[in-house]
Amino acid sequence: MTTMNTEERNQYVQEMESAKTKYYEQHNKNRFFKNSQKLDCATNISQQMDIQKMIQCTVFQIPNTNILYYNYLVFKTYANDQVTPILYQYVVALVDKVLKEYSSFEFHVNLKSFTISAAQRYYNIICSVFDENTSFTGKMTKLVIYHTPSVISNIRQLLYNSIKDIVDKVEYCYKDSDAKIAKLFDISS
Repeated sequence: MTTMNTEERNQYVQEMESAKTKYYEQHNKNRFFKNSQKLDCATNISQQMDIQKMIQCTVFQIPNTNILYYNYLVFKTYANDQVTPILYQYVVALVDKVLKEYSSFEFHVNLKSFTISAAQRYYNIICSVFDENTSFTGKMTKLVIYHTPSVISNIRQLLYNSIKDIVDKVEYCYKDSDAKIAKLFDISS
């Protein structure tokens, strides 16, 4: 499993953002039917760019730790049903890689801008990761959610059947998420 370094990830995220900007320059933003346009934009980007690189920018291991970091802001740029199997396989392989070196792992998730409509839009992707991978429930010691959405109780209720076994492992960060994320990346230096 090849991995990108921080500089490579940052550069590729910029390329993804440029593709998104270009899409919206060619397609006026809808006031209505936003979800379908977001999905069309994401599909367009996922077809133009290297899906493996986009996934590596979305979820990765913090170097020299048992911590996996997932960035929703990157994910939403290309997320659609076609990427679900590829993302799922990558996450499973990444968890397995970490568990070869450590007996457990932590999963840290940046949910900045995540909404109830996003939870509905990505319901299948979220559920497949938790429903089909027992490593998440058995070997995960902590799930930290940064930029915890104000509607987290609604989201938790929507996803309850898939996340019920990990609810007691979840830590919610409502304040100072950016500083806590920066500190998380400092521990690997």
